[in-house]
Amino acid sequence: MASKSLHYQGNHTFSKTEKGYIVYPKSLNIVWGNDKSYWKLPNYEKDDAELMQVNWLEVTGCIDNINIAKKISYEIGFTMSLMTDAFGWRDSPVYLMAKWGDNTQWRKVNLTTDINGKKMISKTITITKGKGNNTDKIYFGLYEVWNKKWKGGLKIHSVNLTET
Repeated sequence: MASKSLHYQGNHTFSKTEKGYIVYPKSLNIVWGNDKSYWKLPNYEKDDAELMQVNWLEVTGCIDNINIAKKISYEIGFTMSLMTDAFGWRDSPVYLMAKWGDNTQWRKVNLTTDINGKKMISKTITITKGKGNNTDKIYFGLYEVWNKKWKGGLKIHSVNLTET
């Protein structure tokens, strides 16, 4: 009997926008996403993914077949919000990652200092097309896997890739 994976594999779809692309949570890969005690997954394409609690945050995705010949850079923004009962973020900075060809970028962000009473938080990282393999694919991720503290109350609304 085959066992069901506890990790959610997104449907890897994305939509073209006027200045780039948008990826909704149903398209993202979410570690521990298939365990309902950790995540509330979206039912529909544009629904949010809601983190109940984890001590290992890893959400990744990609857009592919973009086949861009000229050197373009994208600003990749995770649109998120912290719920009123959010916990564990004070000493748990998250890391945004973007990879395009052989170019990889990381950015450390502290969600609690940047929220300033706003419901929505959009964090960005800029990536420029690199060389080598996979230059028709942009990978991106949101991570907090190092401090092993429990955290919860995060909603992921979308990931936007905007030409810069």
